[in-house]
Amino acid sequence: MSGRQVGGRYVLERKIAGGGMGAIWAARDPQLGRAVAIKLTTSHRLSSDAARRQFEKEAKAIAQFHHPNVVQIHDFGLDGDEPYIVMELLEGEDLESRLKRRERLPPAHVSQLLTQVARALAAAHTANIVHRDLKPANLFIARIDGQEVLKILDFGLVRLKSRSPDITPESMDGMVGTLRYMSPEQIRGDHELDHRSDLWSIAVVIFRALTGKFPFTLDSVGPLLNGTFFPPDTLASSLVPDLGPEVDRFFSRALHPDPAQRFQSAQEMAAVFASIVTAGRRQAAKILVVDDEPDVEMLLRQAFRRQIRDSVYELSFASDGEDALEKVRQNPDLDVILTDINMPRMDGLEFLSRVGEVNPLVKVIIVSAYSDMTNIRTAMNRGAYDFLTKPLDFQDLEATLSKTLKHVAEARQMMRSIEENALLRMFVQSTVLERLRPLTQGPDSLAGEKTEATVVFVRLQDFTPVVRQIPPEAVIQRLNEHFQVFLPELTSRNGAVDRFLGDAVRVVFRSTDHLRQAMEACLAAREQLRSLAASRGGASPALHGLCIGLDSGDVVLGGLGSPELGRLDYTMLGEAVDNSARLASVASPGEILVTDRLRQRVSLEFECLNAGARILPGSNVPSPVHDVLGRRGTAFSPTSGSDVTQTQDGATPPYRGARAAGSGR
Repeated sequence: MSGRQVGGRYVLERKIAGGGMGAIWAARDPQLGRAVAIKLTTSHRLSSDAARRQFEKEAKAIAQFHHPNVVQIHDFGLDGDEPYIVMELLEGEDLESRLKRRERLPPAHVSQLLTQVARALAAAHTANIVHRDLKPANLFIARIDGQEVLKILDFGLVRLKSRSPDITPESMDGMVGTLRYMSPEQIRGDHELDHRSDLWSIAVVIFRALTGKFPFTLDSVGPLLNGTFFPPDTLASSLVPDLGPEVDRFFSRALHPDPAQRFQSAQEMAAVFASIVTAGRRQAAKILVVDDEPDVEMLLRQAFRRQIRDSVYELSFASDGEDALEKVRQNPDLDVILTDINMPRMDGLEFLSRVGEVNPLVKVIIVSAYSDMTNIRTAMNRGAYDFLTKPLDFQDLEATLSKTLKHVAEARQMMRSIEENALLRMFVQSTVLERLRPLTQGPDSLAGEKTEATVVFVRLQDFTPVVRQIPPEAVIQRLNEHFQVFLPELTSRNGAVDRFLGDAVRVVFRSTDHLRQAMEACLAAREQLRSLAASRGGASPALHGLCIGLDSGDVVLGGLGSPELGRLDYTMLGEAVDNSARLASVASPGEILVTDRLRQRVSLEFECLNAGARILPGSNVPSPVHDVLGRRGTAFSPTSGSDVTQTQDGATPPYRGARAAGSGR
């Protein structure tokens, strides 16, 4: 067939691959002067007019589908009765060929391939395209600009989820797919098959790529379909022990017979697998050897050849202390340094006294033939972690390295924890951190607790328009300026910042006298903003008034989220939480709104002004609300109607005061 013209245009040159469903040829497009690949499909697959219409519809849809990880379709048509598809010509090999040659691939390599597959499938599934025949032979590893780029092949005769109801699977091509990679619903011929069938197929591909085996035998297909067998038949970790139980749990989900129990997207699947690979990846310990003897490097590389080959150790070498200091500066991730004492320019003891200034976490082991007590004491006083004598006992050296590396790992973990805690305390108030500590005791502590508290919700008036008018950094700066003005008044009275919500903040009071403290804190915050606005005028950061809602009652506190995914949020639930936010949403600048129920509780101690009936979010019925003016017996100047309070020097604060009784929103 070489030299045959297809579609009146393309000239076949050589056969690349073939099978029962057709063949792929390298060809030439004389019209554009480029090399292409042509897939010739057996004509029996389009034996009816309806099937041909469906072929044309799907080929057009996929030809318009552009993605770097999908082989590009240039053209399609019929050459007589034989359908053909013209695609980009790729150089490389398919995954089937690679697996036949290498049997198994490292998890990191599989993760890279899966990430590329997931990108393509995410785009295809979004376009309602289901492949239905994902297998190693249809995953091509192309060499492009010196890099390996995975491309999904055979997107020419897929199934669109939005297919016409009169087109049945049998009218197209019968049971499409390769049995060992087909999902249970695909084997059953389920007409409602969706993108999760492709995810099953990819899971089988991954299992085979990692282990060299299939997750279940052909004998298991019957039990799989009737629900009496759940793959994998053999755990991946039993075939390759280094994979571990996390990989087994991954496959128990990815290969679940019920699509609802699988991963729900290709991206989710790839992300979970990548996180497992990253967590299990063992990084080589970096060891610097400092010695001026020329044969030391050869001896150590020979003694630790297995550890170097398996990426357990990564050795580097320096000839003296000065050379070593420069290498420490260039490699801040060094773990351990082995150093001799007697060396030119800078000896080991002087190096030991200076290395801590460059890297305080690296541990130094002295290796010297001069093991007199003076050298040992000097070395230990200058911070040496251990002292070994020459000639070296390599078993003793390996044991010492193992002990030292464990200590380094623990020290670095502690340092990370200190840094993370310092960062965490910037985002979470210390009182909240105290409440989080019980969560470290295990899952039972996630049950939650009920307590009485007062919740304050504070929002800034008319801040949203500002976001559209000024640069992002200015938005954050202005918000923080406001928070820095009034939040200290709340937190200094035992209020704990629960969370920031854009231009609003929620604060909880839980002390014995929480309601009174919350009321006084809100009054102080309002007064602080008023004073600052009056004294600084237009230059004040307090350009937006405070709209405050306050309520008190039982709240439920606890960690909500998914411990399995490592994501929890310590939060509050309850009527007081909801009411405070609703009241703040209808408050005018300068108002501290409470419900009528709460007004009655505080009426003996605080003066409140009837602020009318307002419709709170989530309700169609107006509710009476009250503005807290101040403590009884304290001088205050409530405003009324639409009047604006004036400061002593005549300046007008940028907010209105409390509304008169009976006034509307």
